[in-house]
Parts: sequence; C-alpha cells; structure tokens
Amino acid sequence: MKKLVPLFLLAMLFVAGCAPGGPITISTTGQQPSIVSFNAGPPSISAGDSSNLSWSVTGATTVSIDQGIGNVALTGTRAVAPAATTIYTLTASNAAGSVTATTQVIVTGAPSPAPAALPVINYFTASPSSISLGATTTLSWNVSNATSIAIDNGIGAVAATGSTIILPSTTTTFKLTAINAAGSDTESALVLVSGTPSPPTPYGLPVIDYFTAAPPIIASGGSTTLSWNVSYATSVTIDHGIGSVASSGSVPVSPASTIEYTLTATNAYGWRTQTVPILVTGGGPTVAYDFVEQAPTAYWWTIISSTVVELPFPAPVSDKGYADYHYNIKLNDGNTYTKILQTHPQWVNNGWISGKYSGVYVPPGAKLRIKVGLVTGAAGGNVEFHIGKLGAPATISVGVAYADGVKVVEANLDAYAGQTIDFVLGANANGSSGQDWAAWAEAKIIY
Repeated sequence: MKKLVPLFLLAMLFVAGCAPGGPITISTTGQQPSIVSFNAGPPSISAGDSSNLSWSVTGATTVSIDQGIGNVALTGTRAVAPAATTIYTLTASNAAGSVTATTQVIVTGAPSPAPAALPVINYFTASPSSISLGATTTLSWNVSNATSIAIDNGIGAVAATGSTIILPSTTTTFKLTAINAAGSDTESALVLVSGTPSPPTPYGLPVIDYFTAAPPIIASGGSTTLSWNVSYATSVTIDHGIGSVASSGSVPVSPASTIEYTLTATNAYGWRTQTVPILVTGGGPTVAYDFVEQAPTAYWWTIISSTVVELPFPAPVSDKGYADYHYNIKLNDGNTYTKILQTHPQWVNNGWISGKYSGVYVPPGAKLRIKVGLVTGAAGGNVEFHIGKLGAPATISVGVAYADGVKVVEANLDAYAGQTIDFVLGANANGSSGQDWAAWAEAKIIY
C-alpha cells in the first residue's frame, strides 16, 4: 500500500513529520540572516476564524511575509484569517543574501472544489437513417468540452466535429461516447437497414416512464406498493424475487429491512434500469445511505496543476491519490475490520482526494455517523476527514493522527431533512501526505 521511496527520502519524511504549523524549510549559509522561528497558532482553524503568525529573526536588514502582509519587524505577530488552507512564506535578507521559512494555516469547513462540467453532445445523427441493404449512410457529430470522443461498432476515436460514411449490413445502433475529467455523456443514432430483420420498434431503447414506491418509508413489518409503466420494451423484470412483470402494473412488497428494488426493461436495442429505495424503520437505527458501500457509484477527483483529474474506483496505488476497498485490515485502534474504504490523498504536501455522491435522500431526523482512522503501520499519517453537502461547509470535519486511534463522530442533518442532495466525502493531508492511509470503517446516514 505505501509507496516505496529511497531510504534517504524516508528519513526526510520522519524528520519533517505531518504536523502542520511548524517551519517547513529554513536555509542558512555564511553570514546570512537567521530565522529563529516562524509559526502559526493555532495551525488549524475553522472557516471564518483567525490564527496568529509569530516570528523571530536575527541579522536581517529586511523581513517580509507574502500573501499581502509585506514588510514586518524582526520579531512580531500578525493575525490572519485565510478563506482556505494557506502557506505563508517569510523572507529575511541582508547584504550577504536571504533565507526563507514557511508555515501553513489549515482551514477546515471550506467547500471542496466541484468537478468540471460534463461534456456536451450537440448532435449525433445518421443521414439517411433508413437505407437498403448495400447502401451507405453518413454519421455526423459535434461535441463540446470533451477530452476524448469515440464511436462504437469499429469506428473508434474521432475529433470533436466530423462525419464518416458507413455501410452497415444490418440494422445497427451507433453510440457516441464523450469523456472529460467530470464524467461522460452518450448519444445514439439508429440506422435501419431494409432487407434484414428489423428490431420490433423504431424507438430505440425502452423508456421507463416511472417506477415508484408509495410510501417510500415504512415501519418494520409494514408494506408498500411498487408501481411502474414502461414503453417499447419486450420484457420487464424486477429483482428480489418479483421476476417478470407486465409493462404497466403494481405489486405490494413487505421488505424486512431497508432495500433497493431495480426494474430492468429490455428490447432488441438494449436495456434500461431504474432503482427505487424503500426505507424500513424500527428495530434500532436504520441506515438510509451507506457511503462506504456506495463508493463505486461516486465521482472521485483531485486537482493537479489547476486541472480537475478524475480518479477511477477502485484505483491502483498512484501519486495522484486513490480510493479503493481493503478487506480484513487492521487499523490504528488495533482492531481488524472486515471492509474499509481507503482514500489516500494526492502525494504532495496538503494533497487531497474527494468523492461526489449524487442524489442522496436525507430522511427527517437523520444523523451522519463516521468511524475513521489510519491503516496500521501508518505512523507518519495525519489526515483531515471531511463529509457534508457539496458546496457547503462540511457537516463533519475531524483530524486524525496515527496516535489518536480510530475516531467515531456523529452530527445531525436537520438542515437537509427531507431533501435529496449531493454529498462530498474526502481526505486532506495535514502537511506531508506520507503514510496518509486514510480509512473509513463507517460512513452512514442513519435515523
């Protein structure tokens, strides 16, 4: 799990540590000035609060601090209130040269950056869309904000705008896929070829008009009714033992615990699915949403050189950071956990990784509960775990150093009761990212 580095780099990491607030670099040679100290206290603040920079320098003719502070005395203090985690650099100079020292103020509760906009497929058409066997047709397309574009059925990668002549031998649906760091978009173009077996309808994929549960929340032992209507499908099924059903209908169900039912509609073009959750209350806390279990559905990303970089899930060990599952793993409380979600931040000082969970329903009276720590052996780890509504201050933000053990934190979600919102979950390195094997043993919405 831990990236192998040469022994002399490991030694440097152990000297530097992960603790924020202390000087990060001090360089002195000859008769240059000497920076005795440069610190921030406290080194970690909540958004809107302030910290005090303090410093002491000898042998300098000028001393200055960046981030708009400017020239200062040889010894002094200055209150700062950065809006986001900030590194301050102090420069001391004299005729022999200059030296620098840095310290940082970590700001918790600041919103995480949102992913970039998805690509847009302006059009993707086949002209003509109906041909005789042996005739040709032309696919044309125009795509915006994509880093890669491809068409299936052997066409492959294409430019953002273009056209190509094709000679399909049977009725074929061509799919164009546009991708960027935020995700992907797809569009289909159907070419009907006469003289060959045609699909049952000219409408493309099935359409799920609706699939609902009424009521969506029931008490333990109670029942609810699933209802649906589907168009242009040759078969419709619902999981959890219900099986094949008509294109339109309803069925009562009495699940023993919170569950998700999935409807699948199929025809000759392919299939569509839709899922509806049913929350079952009673018999102790009910889990409304499990962020650990739903990690594969999240959008994972970081920023490298001002560019949003999407991270796969599960991901291999990478300098970009990664998110994946680990099984039967021991954490820094000495206990072994059957399954944990590990979110290692990008391998730079103050690196981070975040995952966006879309469309999460928050029941009335719900609470957010997390159980977080570090994988055993990560003695140099120091991580800020955060989770909350995307674009708002984190509902929970907690720092965990290796010596702290595993922490359990709960917070109410009254501000979002009854809403369906996007959540963001992630981990920030407190200073060095070395051994920041951030582990989520639990992250749930319960009520």
